Amino acid sequence: MKRFVAMAGLALLAGCASLSEEECLSGDWAGIGQRDGAAGKVAETQFARHVKACEATGVTPQRAAWQAGYAQGLQSYCTPSSGLDAGLAGRNYRNVCPATSEPGFLRGFEIGTADHKARAEVSRIQREIARLQARNREIIGVIGDDGETDLRSELSNNQSEILRLQLELGFARAEAARTRRAVVAFRAR
Repeated sequence: MKRFVAMAGLALLAGCASLSEEECLSGDWAGIGQRDGAAGKVAETQFARHVKACEATGVTPQRAAWQAGYAQGLQSYCTPSSGLDAGLAGRNYRNVCPATSEPGFLRGFEIGTADHKARAEVSRIQREIARLQARNREIIGVIGDDGETDLRSELSNNQSEILRLQLELGFARAEAARTRRAVVAFRAR
């Protein structure tokens, strides 16, 4: 039983590791670095995770090879198109791009982030409207002709809030359409 618990613990640790045992043993540090750079990982943090992940195998990652690969990976990550994709996905920028490529990355990132936020706002408002409409249906199902005044008041307040949110939704949709056009124009460059 103790052996099973120990194996399960090791499996959990391996699941959290940045690299598998096979990756540590293969020693493709340039390839691993390139993958990390292309994903926009923070160099020092990610390399430290690899060192920790490979401790159990007795392998020490080759920093120079990893850094060379990481620099190549950053070249593919630090592009305006990649910035746009990261922003659209709602990811955070970790300030990893070199000064020469950062402005282009950030242009795309800002456009993508604006579109992501605009779409999220539309979704948030739609969820709130749906929640209030569902609550109103519950209230209508409970109150009779001479229903409780508290419920009738809540129903009226909810209906007013729904109308306000529908107006807000119109503005949010207009903003989402504007940011979507900006994304399309940016991609067309």
